[in-house]
Amino acid sequence: MWEKVSVTSLTRLLDLVEFRVTHFENRGGDLYLKCESRFDVAQCPSCKRLSSHIHQRKERRIRDLRISGKRVTLYVESRRFACDDCEKPFTESLASVDARRRQTRRYEQNIYEQCLHSDRKAIAQGEHLSESTVKDIFVKWSQKITRDIPQHRVRILGIDELALKKRHKQYVLILSDLERHCILAVLPDRKKRSLINWLQAHPNRQDIKVVSTDMWEPYRQAIKTVLPDAQQVADRFHIMKQLNQRLTQARRSIQKKADSESYTTLKGSRWILVKARHDLSSEEERKLQQILMICPELRVMYLLKEEFRTICDKVQNREQAARFLCAWICKVKATNDKRLLKFVKTLTNWWHEFLNYFIERVTQGFVEGINNAIRATIRRAFGFRNFDIFRLQILAQYGGS
Repeated sequence: MWEKVSVTSLTRLLDLVEFRVTHFENRGGDLYLKCESRFDVAQCPSCKRLSSHIHQRKERRIRDLRISGKRVTLYVESRRFACDDCEKPFTESLASVDARRRQTRRYEQNIYEQCLHSDRKAIAQGEHLSESTVKDIFVKWSQKITRDIPQHRVRILGIDELALKKRHKQYVLILSDLERHCILAVLPDRKKRSLINWLQAHPNRQDIKVVSTDMWEPYRQAIKTVLPDAQQVADRFHIMKQLNQRLTQARRSIQKKADSESYTTLKGSRWILVKARHDLSSEEERKLQQILMICPELRVMYLLKEEFRTICDKVQNREQAARFLCAWICKVKATNDKRLLKFVKTLTNWWHEFLNYFIERVTQGFVEGINNAIRATIRRAFGFRNFDIFRLQILAQYGGS
C-alpha cells in the first residue's frame, strides 16, 4: 500500500489547511511527514498588516492524529516574520496548532476525549507520550470546556457527598441540577462553610426553589442560612437506606445466635431482605418465605420495611403521607425494637423535610447513578491524589453543557 502513496495523497489525508506534505518516511508503526506552509505571508498581531519578510526559521516537531493506524509526526517550519510597519518580529499563528504546543489541536482534543473514558497511563503508553504530557493536555482542555459551560438557572438542586477514601473520612461534595441531570460543582469537603460559600457565589441562587439532601445537619443549616425560602427535601433513597441498615443489623444479630439450620437459611440473604419485594425473582421469593417463617422477629421488621416503601411509592400528597407515616410509627413503637426506634428518631428529626418529598417527589436517583460512575472512574485511575484534577475529570464527564 505505502509504495503507491504520494505526497499529494498524504496532503489530502492530512487535511490541515496551512500545510502541504513535501516528503514522508514510513517506519514501522510511525509515519513522519515533512511539511511546508501553503502561505508566503502572515498577519502581524499588532497592526494586522500582512508581512512576507521572513526573519527567522526553526524546525518544529508536532504530533497529529493517526493515518491508517500509524502514529503521525509532522516536521514543519516555525517562521518568524518582520513587520515593516511595526518594525518588530512576530511568530506566525497557525490555525491547527496553538502557540508553544507540540500537538495539533485536533490531536489534543482526541487525547482529552480518551481521558474521559480511560486512565492516563494507558493512553500515554498507547500514544507513546509521557504521562505528564497526557495530564497537561487533559488539564488544558478540561479547564477550557468547564470554563465555557453556560450558567443555567437551577430550580432543583441536589446535594450529596461522595467518599474518596472512607477509611480516612475524606469526602467531596457533589452539587447537581436534578432537572437537567448534570453536575454543577464538586467541592473539596462537606463542611457547612464550603456549601454556604458556593451557594452565596451562585449567580442565580434566587431561582433555586427545591434542595434535595441526605440527613446531614450542616446541609440543613447551610440551606436555611442562604436559601431560607427554598423547600428542603430529605432524599427518600437515603431515608430508605437507613431503614434497610436497621433491618440488616437485626439479621446479623439473629444470624449470630441461630442454630446451624437457621444460619444456613439466613446466610447470603442480605439483598433479598433489603430489595423491594416486587423486584424479587421466584427463587428469591421462595427463600424469603423460608427466612420469614423461621424468624418471626425478622418477619415483623421486614413487613414494616415493605409498608414504609409502599407509602413512599403510592402516596401522592403531603397530608396523606403524614397520616400514613404517623400510623406506621405507632406500629413501630408497639414492637419496642431498639433498632427501629432509632430509625424513627431519625425520621422524626427530619420529619418536615421528608414530608416535602411527597410534594414533587424529588429524589437523588440520578445522583446515586452518577456516584457509581464516579467510583468507577476513581477505581480506574487508582485514586486521585490531586483534588483539582479529580474535579476537572468529573465536571468534564458529567457537567452541564
